[in-house]
Amino acid sequence: MSAGARSRNDGRTADRLLQVLLLFAREETLTATRIGEVSGIPQSTVYRLLDRLTASGFVRRRPDGYAAGPVAVQFAERYRTGALERTAIGPRLARLSRESGELAAFMVPVGTEALCVDSVEGSRVLRCCYTRGATQPLLRGATAHALLAHLPEARREAVYAAYGLPPGRVRELEAEHAEARRQGVAVSESALDQGVWGASSPVLDAEGVLVGTVTLMAPAAHTAQRRPHYIRLVKEAARDLSGGTI
Repeated sequence: MSAGARSRNDGRTADRLLQVLLLFAREETLTATRIGEVSGIPQSTVYRLLDRLTASGFVRRRPDGYAAGPVAVQFAERYRTGALERTAIGPRLARLSRESGELAAFMVPVGTEALCVDSVEGSRVLRCCYTRGATQPLLRGATAHALLAHLPEARREAVYAAYGLPPGRVRELEAEHAEARRQGVAVSESALDQGVWGASSPVLDAEGVLVGTVTLMAPAAHTAQRRPHYIRLVKEAARDLSGGTI
């Protein structure tokens, strides 16, 4: 095997390992069969990947399948105590939630998913998928549009390809992302959760590279008149978190 072929093979294996690990961020327990169905990875390859992840401590075997292992848990705890709790994210989300009375979250892109790394519930009870540690497809909704709009073109194309989007839909999304960049915010209604309206604005570092997004979620039926106010609050929170290390 040539050096180039080995490099491509190693890269594909790394992508698949990451793909499997991301599944464990979404579900507590998975079988090898389920992993193959969701990921599209051949079953024999799934078992080889699980053997590697189990040996390294990222995954552990259970009677009913596989679950996140001790190393994965240590990573999550290290991120929570060593990084997230030392940033301005939590306090700024809490302020946004107080000012709006709604749920506020900070989302980051991970592979083809949007991961919620922190969230603060509002004064209303909202049945919403944006809870800490939850992931959603990086495909639809305000958060996905705000994240994709500020990712490099090659990264966006990789996401489109992973979801098998036809060219027409890609053109539609690219137009939406251009508008999100122009407005500095993306909005959606009932894209992920029925009856939930959302607004999401990007957080950029000092070089203008995407860090994540600030997202606000509210009941669509009861907040129509307040949406311009919510958009302003979300954009202000994102600006406050942008421009440095958080």
